[in-house]
Amino acid sequence: MALELGSGEELAELRELRFTGNPVAIEAPPLVRIRTPRALMALDSVHRASRTALTSLADFAFITLCSIAARIPVVEAASFSLAVVAFLVASGRYAERSPLETQGILWFAPQIVMPIAVVSLSAVAIAHRLGVPQSPPLLFAPIALASLLALRVITWSVLAQARRKGVGLRRTLIVGDGPRSMIVREKLLAYPDAGLKPVASLCFEGPCGSEAEAFESATRLARTIEENEIDEVVLAPEDGSDLILDCVRATEGLNANFSLLPPLADLFLHPGLVTQVGGLPLIQLGRIARKRASLPGKRMFDVFIASVLMFLFSPVFLLVALAIKVSDRGPVLYKQGRVGRDGHIFRMLKFRSMVSSAEHLVIDLSSKNVTNGLLFKVLDDPRVTRVGRVIRKLSLDELPQLLNVLRGEMSLVGPRPLAVEPDAFGQVGQKRHSVAPGITGYWQISGGNGLTYEEMIKLDLAYINNWSLWLDIRLLLRTIPIVFYRRDPW
Repeated sequence: MALELGSGEELAELRELRFTGNPVAIEAPPLVRIRTPRALMALDSVHRASRTALTSLADFAFITLCSIAARIPVVEAASFSLAVVAFLVASGRYAERSPLETQGILWFAPQIVMPIAVVSLSAVAIAHRLGVPQSPPLLFAPIALASLLALRVITWSVLAQARRKGVGLRRTLIVGDGPRSMIVREKLLAYPDAGLKPVASLCFEGPCGSEAEAFESATRLARTIEENEIDEVVLAPEDGSDLILDCVRATEGLNANFSLLPPLADLFLHPGLVTQVGGLPLIQLGRIARKRASLPGKRMFDVFIASVLMFLFSPVFLLVALAIKVSDRGPVLYKQGRVGRDGHIFRMLKFRSMVSSAEHLVIDLSSKNVTNGLLFKVLDDPRVTRVGRVIRKLSLDELPQLLNVLRGEMSLVGPRPLAVEPDAFGQVGQKRHSVAPGITGYWQISGGNGLTYEEMIKLDLAYINNWSLWLDIRLLLRTIPIVFYRRDPW
């Protein structure tokens, strides 16, 4: 790897330092960081719709004031505004975003149209039911939309002007070599409105093919980001090269936003994820190993829905329990250790679908395993009972996991919990344990038992990085037809 670091207050000059196979000490002088004024940081937070109290308060206040100015009664204006902001919070519309994603204001419109429409239509329905005038909620919808967009026009105007003067730019590391990395650097310097300032560049010398080499390179990359206070990382590998991406995927704990200059083919695979700087396309990758300390509203949603489902399925619980007990008089529930949040082991509950002595039967089933990695699934397992085959086919054996959800050990939606030791996961695989495991998830609706281990890990990480309450609702709804029309042969 080769590293180039900027020095001096303007950070315009980049100079080179080589990374070889031996430990490296960075000899460049410490970088001078130009601190962003707090007022500008606050404006940036509001403009990017960050998950902060300031953003929520600013949106609430601006919508309310504009509604009152349009002669909507104060109480109704405040109530409608509070409902919109609450919807934005619950649906994950407030999130951490890169400045690349939030250039201008057009990115913001799709985030707010549905919440405003839902609140307004709900208010109209309630007003009709109560026999009160329906004009205030109908008038509120265009006012709320216009006011939130107007607020972003104001914040963007101030931010763009400050960035053109070199204030409020995020320190950026360019990873790659060759003409692609030079193009990225030139574009970022030519278009400061994007909010990124290239202060260092890092390139790989030689392959990163083995796991040990990838880990060593990733460790150095992490140290470079940490020691030089890097905010943004732009990956610019040459076409067809996976070396940089392999090394970055192995990195743990990087608190920086990642973007990728993609090959042309990826622009067609991920058109909705592409942003641009001066015509240069970039795909946002979010934060590597981002720690999701809390998912706002998720626990409340889980408890409410799990309680409702427990009530609705209580007759089914009783019938399945009786069928299992009558069939062989063994225990109704099966408890198995699974890896949960932060690597903690918990006892996952299922209706027993195998003979009661299944754990003590010594049967070599390795030749019948139909998947790979840490996954293990067997076709025509001789230990499954007749009742077990029926409840497995209908996924009724999973119902007791609602108790795990109520106990806080699982979530309705999340990564698939596996019956292995926590240390068995690789560095990338460990990231899936930053949230509670789920009864269903991307893996369930995307192929279930037919997925490979690598595909499951990718889906789990995609869920964690893109979580919202609305995503959970969509995945739950899409799980329903999968249960009844599943094509798995087991």
